[in-house]
Amino acid sequence: MMFVFGVVAFAAALLISVALHECGHMWVARATGMKVRRYFVGFGPTLWSTRRGETEYGVKAIPAGGFCDIAGMTVVEDLAPDERDRAMYKQKTWKRAAVLLAGRA
Repeated sequence: MMFVFGVVAFAAALLISVALHECGHMWVARATGMKVRRYFVGFGPTLWSTRRGETEYGVKAIPAGGFCDIAGMTVVEDLAPDERDRAMYKQKTWKRAAVLLAGRA
């Protein structure tokens, strides 16, 4: 029984850590004017999601990781017309660096 509790506690701690890590990226991206499309914890099929403002938040089926989808992370990415000015690759170097380093928050 203690083993099961340990596994569940470890998984919960990992998810909280990943969620906070991705929040760091999201918060700084927003604060510097970039568009954050999606913020998800986990991978695989979506179990739950909701949209607040321009960002979709959700939980995926495999609880190992997560991601923050910032518009224009690469030059070759297709962007909607309203995303072009807020694309990550068009921002100043210090803003892009701040977003990348913010995962340590």
